[in-house]
Order: sequence, then C-alpha cells, then structure tokens
Amino acid sequence: MQQNAGQAQAMPETEAVPAGKRPGARNERLNVRDFVTIAVLTVLELVVYFSIGMIAGSTPIGWCFTLGIQAIPLGIIFMLMYAKVNKRGVVLISGVLVGMSFWLTGLVIALGALAGEVIWNVANRKRFATMAASFTSIMVGWYLGAFAPLVLMKDFFLNSVPTMAEFYGSVFDIVAGPLFFVCLGVTALGGVLGSLLGRAVLKKHFERAGIA
Repeated sequence: MQQNAGQAQAMPETEAVPAGKRPGARNERLNVRDFVTIAVLTVLELVVYFSIGMIAGSTPIGWCFTLGIQAIPLGIIFMLMYAKVNKRGVVLISGVLVGMSFWLTGLVIALGALAGEVIWNVANRKRFATMAASFTSIMVGWYLGAFAPLVLMKDFFLNSVPTMAEFYGSVFDIVAGPLFFVCLGVTALGGVLGSLLGRAVLKKHFERAGIA
C-alpha cells in the first residue's frame, strides 16, 4: 500500500485541456505586434508594387506581364511576413488590406487572398510549399483583379478611367485572347520564383521559425 501511494505521489500532475481546444492554441491568436508587422509589410508590398509597375507597366504589353515581374521581389516580403506571423488570418488580412487600395479590383484580390487563406489553414503552414502556394494564389488574385474587370466589363471599365482609356483599350486588345492565359501563367510562375527567392534570402528566418 505504501509503495503504491509513493508511486501515485511521484506521478506528475497533468493539466486537463478543455474540450475543443488544443495545446498552443493561444499562440494562434494574432496580437498587436502581429497586426503591426502585417500592416508595415503590406505597405512595403504596395511600395514595391507601384515602383515596379510604373516602370515595367509603362507600355500596354509591359503592363500585361508586370505582375509576373513584381511577384519575384514581392515573394521576399510575403515569405518574411509568413515566417514572422505564421498564424491563421495573416494571408486574408494582408490580402484585404491590399484590396482596399484598389476600388474596382479589390474584391477579386480579396477573393484570391481568401483562397490563399484556405490553403494556409488546410495545409501545414510550417512547410515552405504551403507558403508558396498561398503567395501564388494571392498573385493570381491580383492578376485576375487587374484584368478580369477589363475583359468582362470593358465599356464600364474604360468609362471609369477616361484619362487612361486609350492605354487600357490597347491592353484589352492584348489580353482579350489566348494571351490572357499566357500572362496568367507568367504571373503564377513569378509567384513560385518569388517564393523560392524569398526562401533563399530569408534562410535564417525560416530556420528560426521551424519552417521546412
């Protein structure tokens, strides 16, 4: 009896985990620091987006392929954000913030971010492949947001930008056919290349975050 009592006393007590919760669930919650990080990096994304866009997108044909070019340096910023804030909601929040910067295309961009968030939550976000898939989904959303309204609602779109109607009319002539899908493929490829570049540049961040 005394031996059994001693064994029972030596056994460590374990704290019961409430139903519906899992260990470490509290770490999934975004805190103030996370929101600040997302906001700062999203602003940096927009700076890179517009800086490259003004140069690469100065001609109609260049504009069609601009997102594929932008995706490569943007991959570094997105990978940094995903490594530093590896929690639920980061993909969607960043995408919505970007979408709010564009009036007509914002909804499509937000939908691309929603698709990326689904990938982010369903797959293992501690794996690089998940981060790359989420980022590529966002870039595809940016592309569709930029060109789908022009292709599907040409007259409405051109009337909404009278000072740029001639420019976007030329863009429409380019993307109204099979080249639409070529440019889409280039954008997706840029997302993959940007993700790979981000992993190479941020190797130490990935190791600290335990990302494989």
